[in-house]
Amino acid sequence: MAQVKANAETIREFKTRLNGTISMIRGAAAKVRAVGNEGWNDVQGQQFHVTMQKTAQLIESPIETLKAQLPKLEKLAQALDEYGRIRF
Repeated sequence: MAQVKANAETIREFKTRLNGTISMIRGAAAKVRAVGNEGWNDVQGQQFHVTMQKTAQLIESPIETLKAQLPKLEKLAQALDEYGRIRF
């Protein structure tokens, strides 16, 4: 029989780190957006602003994928909790 080498607490720690990563990504995108708001009124300033907005969107693009994994990780942790309660 195969031995389970995963730990529910390890999975939950990973979830916490994943939430932290999501927050860091949001923070990075916010900083990029702030750079694009310098108040430049010429064409180059507008182009720069558009570029910064697109860059911020690209930075944020993995957030939904990461958030979708959080419930799956919790389900895995719960399954490991249940498995750990089984005594042979």
